[in-house]
Amino acid sequence: MKPTDKPTAFLNVQVTAIPERDPATGKTRYRTRFNPERLLVTEHDTVINYQLVEPTPAGVRFKSVTVKPSREDQLSDPSISESGKLVTFSDANTRAADFHLTLHFTDSGGIEFLVDPEVANEPPPDLRPMSFMSDPEVGNEPPPDDK
Repeated sequence: MKPTDKPTAFLNVQVTAIPERDPATGKTRYRTRFNPERLLVTEHDTVINYQLVEPTPAGVRFKSVTVKPSREDQLSDPSISESGKLVTFSDANTRAADFHLTLHFTDSGGIEFLVDPEVANEPPPDLRPMSFMSDPEVGNEPPPDDK
């Protein structure tokens, strides 16, 4: 079976962002949680979704996404849904790498904050047949051509 014969793998991350009052400053800050906390991508061409879920307040939205190191040839440009509640991108996962995303958020009051989840690529073994180059076994040589 070739990697392209398999159904597309999806990894869904539920994100909550809960406002809290910082006792020292009196300003609003957000406590974020990811489920799962860290992604381990093990299939080629995996679709990754980060979705804001309850009890996140309705006014919290994804604003943008940045990636370090650069997405290079592994991660597609992220797409943010019209509602701002979903970020989607694909991961080629053709080589081992760790990516540090920065998810930029905004709320209805204009507060902006960011969080840095991690995505780890662990490509599957190549499913194509392996070819080996070796010397022919002694005694299996073709007979000499006497012409």
